[in-house]
Amino acid sequence: MFLRRLLPSVTMLSLLLTCVPAPAQAMTAQQEVQMGRQEDEQIVRSSVIETDPLLNRWVNHVAQKLWQQVARKELPYNVKIIDAPDINAFSTMGGYVYVDEGLLDFVQSSDELAGVLGHETGHIERNHVISMQSKVTVLNALFTIASLFSPLIYQFGNLAEAGIVAKLSRDDELQADRYGLQLMARAGYDPQAMLSMMRHLGTLEAQHSDLITKYLANHPPAAVRLEHLVGYPELDPTKVTPQQRLVQALSDADRARYSIAASELSSLLPLLPNNQEALLKLGQMQLALGLTSKSEQTLEEAASVGDPQAKQLALSRLAAVQQLQVQSVDLLHPHLTPLRESLAEAKTQLEASATNIAARAAEGRNQLKALQSRMTALNYDVPNIGNVQVRPGSRLAAISNNIEAMGAALNLALSNIQAVVGNQGVGSLDPKKTYGVLEDQQLILRDLAAPLKESPIPSTSAAIFSDYPTMLAELSRSQSDMLGAVDASRAAALLLDGSIGKLDEFFRQFVGIRLNFNGDLNKQDYDALLPYLKKSLDSVNAATVAASKADQLFNMARSRQLSARITMLGVGSSPQRYASLRYALKQRFGNTGISYGDMLKDHLTPGEVTTASILAADKGEAIRDVIADAKAKGLSLVDEANAQDMHAWPLEIFMGLTYLDYTDNPQREISGG
Repeated sequence: MFLRRLLPSVTMLSLLLTCVPAPAQAMTAQQEVQMGRQEDEQIVRSSVIETDPLLNRWVNHVAQKLWQQVARKELPYNVKIIDAPDINAFSTMGGYVYVDEGLLDFVQSSDELAGVLGHETGHIERNHVISMQSKVTVLNALFTIASLFSPLIYQFGNLAEAGIVAKLSRDDELQADRYGLQLMARAGYDPQAMLSMMRHLGTLEAQHSDLITKYLANHPPAAVRLEHLVGYPELDPTKVTPQQRLVQALSDADRARYSIAASELSSLLPLLPNNQEALLKLGQMQLALGLTSKSEQTLEEAASVGDPQAKQLALSRLAAVQQLQVQSVDLLHPHLTPLRESLAEAKTQLEASATNIAARAAEGRNQLKALQSRMTALNYDVPNIGNVQVRPGSRLAAISNNIEAMGAALNLALSNIQAVVGNQGVGSLDPKKTYGVLEDQQLILRDLAAPLKESPIPSTSAAIFSDYPTMLAELSRSQSDMLGAVDASRAAALLLDGSIGKLDEFFRQFVGIRLNFNGDLNKQDYDALLPYLKKSLDSVNAATVAASKADQLFNMARSRQLSARITMLGVGSSPQRYASLRYALKQRFGNTGISYGDMLKDHLTPGEVTTASILAADKGEAIRDVIADAKAKGLSLVDEANAQDMHAWPLEIFMGLTYLDYTDNPQREISGG
């Protein structure tokens, strides 16, 4: 299981069941599903579930392809996305799988996601939660431990998992890796992606990142898992034939994984000399990546070998590339002085904004520390109902459910504040420590300015100069979003501080109430509690809304940056390269964006076309209608997504995945590039 919640369900079961589960050998599939359903109800109550349709469609598409290959067909496998920033996934009994949104932002492809979901499926398929009598004995002990904690304490402090009371064995984790690897390979995903996912985790491990602190406590080190993975037949270089690698590389290419496919095909050609299929596909990938000279050389080689029909195809593609080269040479450079002036002004604005943003973010971090201290103190006043059987439909159940909902909302609000002002947030341009989204902004401006210092200016760079004004305008809005996100985070922190006072008052009223002989609250006591409960709920909800606004603005800023990055790839510099973007959009979102001519006519950048494609897919609308609506309102496409209430985090995730189609290169990462 990945990261934060290793087995919250064990604690949750103590609140739902009155007996210890039978050993796995005596448990029917129906009983397992029933227990899983009960756990799911608890998890949903105590978490915030992401409802974005496109994000859910993506995760379910990957999961369903995997689950077509499982052995336990009797389980109703399903997956939910938890709105949380942690790089985490976990599974419970009966086919229930959960992924945190932070993990979806962390994976670099559908293939890496397939590796994670395959791993979690492996835990379920192998009955790791309840597979042995010894584990049931452990559960007996855990029920006793869990009864000491209330649901809200778990939500506030994660005390149940802090003691690692229910971690699975390392053998189970390695076995789940093995099963997940087999599953993803059978489903058509690239097994190499499980290696790249582990390497990414290993990078965070080496950096001692807070994102994977709990992961390190519950899992073998990434290096150990990598060592096991490369010994399996799907990944063992001594057992995987060049032809098998070629089949996978061609599959990667067909799924628009341009950079991955190009890297693998290049490494394969020395092993498969004069393989016309590999040469043709590599030439196509190189063109998509803007490597036109290399594409020309590769296609010339493809035209010199193989059967006549394939030669003809190679020659036609070669002619198109050569024509593209001629067109590129004939590009007229615009007057460069206004561009240089605009970039200099953008740099000055960024430096001024960064000082203000970083200072306010520092104040937000101080507020966050104070909040965390107050919430720790509040734990002592939380009523302990963990050892009480709460009957569904009772007054006590209503109170308990509201407590859990407030716990989930508070956790999410804190996470959203942390995401903006914390170590992974807006960041700083202080020379002693440059990091975060502000550093990303600085790097983008630096990359935009770099071609203007070259002589002669590369034609591929000059081809996107006309898009600079749009990109700079979006980057300016990104800075405004960052400042707004920090201010909204600080406002949310103030509201949360007030919420803690309201909660403390509610808890003090609750603690003094005794249960009646039915194990429930008397109506008079319940009615007396309701005003305090309502004040707490209203206060928590107000804080959560403010924190949600901060999260939305923060991810809008990141989406604008990715829009610029996609445009900077140069995929709008020619119809041939733009065709690769349309193909990638079709593969991922089910629409092809708009034609090259329409993009030019509407004065849109490839980044904006990508944004419009994602929004259209998310809302089930025609992309032309999305663009027309944005133009009628005078909005950028990111602002149009916000106006249509699309969650900005899924937008940023999909923008990032599209960008990674062109830039993902695990080999470069391994070598430190």
